[in-house]
Amino acid sequence: MKRKYLILFSLSGLIVALDQLTKNLVYLNLSPGEEIPLLGGWMKLVRSHNSGFAFGLIGRAPDSLRDVFFVGIPVFALVLIVLIFIKLQEEENLTSLALTTLLAGAVGNLIDRVQYGYVIDFLEVAVGWFRIPPFNLADCSIVAGVFLMCVNTLYRGQERSSRG
Repeated sequence: MKRKYLILFSLSGLIVALDQLTKNLVYLNLSPGEEIPLLGGWMKLVRSHNSGFAFGLIGRAPDSLRDVFFVGIPVFALVLIVLIFIKLQEEENLTSLALTTLLAGAVGNLIDRVQYGYVIDFLEVAVGWFRIPPFNLADCSIVAGVFLMCVNTLYRGQERSSRG
């Protein structure tokens, strides 16, 4: 089996499993809105139901629009990621890793949307006036994937300019 597929299947499986495990633990052990301070209080464990998108955006849209947006678009994105992944060259490890983390995060949150109709978020960071709304491991995976894609793009840009 090609290395890029080993990365895809093993890492995405691990991320989705950890994401679902942590969400289920929170779902079973915390009431909605219940908070437990962590790490000196700047981080909290909190059970939050996100029926919106990325920090609660479009959470008040009509149900039919939300269903298309929250299920249809992620499924389209997953298919697109897989198609791009198939076209990758074997040596494009950073791109493989980025796509894998994006795929895993999208799958983790899609499972919630299909199962519950919302995403379970459970970590919140607040330092003074700065606050990050509740998020989960799938969200962290998506952010990591975007970061890796940015790093990859910058690296490739520098590589091209040094050759040019």
